[in-house]
Amino acid sequence: MKRKLDMIEKLVIFAGVLSVALLSGTAAVPEKQVYQYKAIVRASEDITVSSTMPVRVSKVHVKDGDTVKPGQTLVQLDDKAERVQMAQLKAQAEDKTHVEAAVAQLDQKKLDLKRVLNARAKNAATELEEQHARLEVTISNLSLTLARFEHDQNLLKYKQAEVQVNRLRLCVPTSDKDKPTDTFKVFKVFVSRGESVDRLKEVIRIIKIDPLQIDVPVPEDVVDTLKLKVAQKAYVIFPKAKGPPAEGRIIYVADEIDAASGTQIVRVEIPNPSGRPAGKKVFVRFAPADKTGIPINKKGTS
Repeated sequence: MKRKLDMIEKLVIFAGVLSVALLSGTAAVPEKQVYQYKAIVRASEDITVSSTMPVRVSKVHVKDGDTVKPGQTLVQLDDKAERVQMAQLKAQAEDKTHVEAAVAQLDQKKLDLKRVLNARAKNAATELEEQHARLEVTISNLSLTLARFEHDQNLLKYKQAEVQVNRLRLCVPTSDKDKPTDTFKVFKVFVSRGESVDRLKEVIRIIKIDPLQIDVPVPEDVVDTLKLKVAQKAYVIFPKAKGPPAEGRIIYVADEIDAASGTQIVRVEIPNPSGRPAGKKVFVRFAPADKTGIPINKKGTS
């Protein structure tokens, strides 16, 4: 009888433990080590567009919050005087009269030399006349070289004026790495139409939030333990966000350890097609994420 009572008591205790475990959702799940750290997401590019000279703003093409693409015009600065000069230099660059005249003159001098040589063969011209004719050909040749050089210089001056005009059209900077789908957000427009801006004064600030980047200070021993390296996966948890963590990848691991904190910066990049704003506080995890995105435990967090 006593043995039966002991067995019944054990079954009741086991049932109670099992029910508590099922309610807590942690039945038979061993505690895992989670390497998770607080960080702040930031724009992958943050660009301040400035003027290279003091000038008046002619037109502002965008406003705060607009989406823009690489190469798109943001602000047009006053370029009337520069365009007049460019038109003048273009006319000079396209004018080949001096070169054509030098070619014609050289042909004439060569013909004169030929006639003198023929006359010289018949003793109808002197040696001095021959030397003079040859010198005229040499001078004409040099004149043609000079005319072509001046023409090339006019072309360069025109291209320089063209560059100057383009500088007065402030655009989204371009790069060889740009993709057709790349976009920026106009964070702040600092000028208005008709306003004069000083040299190097900020005109517009634009940011790229797709992808986002996160600089995570990770303890050096964790970097070594997990062997964190470029292209390795990372998971970003946005507090209060529904669904699983965002999956990103490591794009940089600092070669220097911060002596004060004993951490290394691990830079994570995540796609951001939904347009989450930069500046949000997040958790970055360097271990496989659970389905809900809720931290498994608080170990390894900071």
